[in-house]
Amino acid sequence: MSENTNINELKEQILEKEDKKTAFSDKFEKLWEEVKWAIKRQDSDEALKIITLWALSLWSSDVHYDNNENDVVIRFRIDWILTDIFTLEKKQYKLILERTKYSSALKLNITNIPQDWKYSILDWEKKLDIRVSTLPIKFWENIVCRVLDATKAIIDFEDLWFFWTTKRMLEQSLEKRNWLVLVTGPTGSGKTTSLYTMISKLNERSKKIITLEDPIEYELGWIVQAEVNEKSGFTYEQWLKALLRQDPDIIMVWEIRDYDTLNIAANASLTGHLVLSTLHTKSASETLDRIANMWLKPYVVAASVDTIIAQRLVRRICPHCKAEVEKTKNEKALIQAMLNETWMKNLDTDHIKLYKGSGCEHCNHTWYKGRIWIYEILRFTDEIREIIREWATSSEIIEKARKNDFISMKEDWVLKAIKWHTTIEEILRVI
Repeated sequence: MSENTNINELKEQILEKEDKKTAFSDKFEKLWEEVKWAIKRQDSDEALKIITLWALSLWSSDVHYDNNENDVVIRFRIDWILTDIFTLEKKQYKLILERTKYSSALKLNITNIPQDWKYSILDWEKKLDIRVSTLPIKFWENIVCRVLDATKAIIDFEDLWFFWTTKRMLEQSLEKRNWLVLVTGPTGSGKTTSLYTMISKLNERSKKIITLEDPIEYELGWIVQAEVNEKSGFTYEQWLKALLRQDPDIIMVWEIRDYDTLNIAANASLTGHLVLSTLHTKSASETLDRIANMWLKPYVVAASVDTIIAQRLVRRICPHCKAEVEKTKNEKALIQAMLNETWMKNLDTDHIKLYKGSGCEHCNHTWYKGRIWIYEILRFTDEIREIIREWATSSEIIEKARKNDFISMKEDWVLKAIKWHTTIEEILRVI
């Protein structure tokens, strides 16, 4: 049996025995009572605001209004897990639906095609942007509201959960006057937070920073933010070309989607600009393959790209109810198998402790509260640039990187699991 087959079997066995917790809390009942009272008074504006502010207080990123045949379930995405909060009757939901569409300047009489826009609310003088999307379905119209709070999206650089080696590499990259830095990962991997936090760290009055976003999610002080509007006939590449004429020092391109955007971003980094952007890939090696598939010439890749950051988000063990647990036979075998593939293969698994939550009001009895990042950071050295120019494969590039400070995502998650930040099950679920 191969090592990978053994690991996959252990993964299936561990996840099969996982004790999946359903979130519940007295707070959900209190929220429902407040909403019900607002609806009884026909105050749909207050009901919508209550739901939104409660979602924010529960660290939810999205509010889902999901229609069934007889009722509507309100669900919050808390730590990226959808959680049922309460249920509305159809006549109650009608008030919320109409108020949401009215607040976000959507057409009330259009119910057969999707619509999307946004609106804002004030919470203790702090403006919150709510991005709204409607979807006609069999049982009426579904709504999803994305709650955008800049105070939670832009965090301190120290709180991005880098180990000291990866943190040092990234800081060195951000101190440079040019080069291209790519943040990669699937949807929901925290690319937005990482990108905005890095831009915030670079934000100085002596530098001109321009962002090209689709759409602008958070307003940043002292930064010039441009929002792409391809309906006007201007393409993403044309916006980027126009942006370069504004004499920027640092550029953030929200997403590289094709060869033209990649080529312009790469060439911008070659002409004295530090460029930050994102790609939808799963790992550093997949990013290299994606760049190759976009037909960017190897000598341009070698001359322009400095760092690739691949990342995921996993739930953090609740610090209020965290307790040590005994390792199962499968967990011990899995940890040993993973360690054997890394530089930590000589670590004694008998001395490795694992922790889990026991459930409390702080974490809604789910064992988890908040999320942490899992990373792998590929920094291009002179040796790596040389083999890229010689058309090296992604596996050859990663192999060369491993001889330096490269820590794979697998190694990063093992380190964070054995340092009691998250659980084995949570990481297996995400990676």
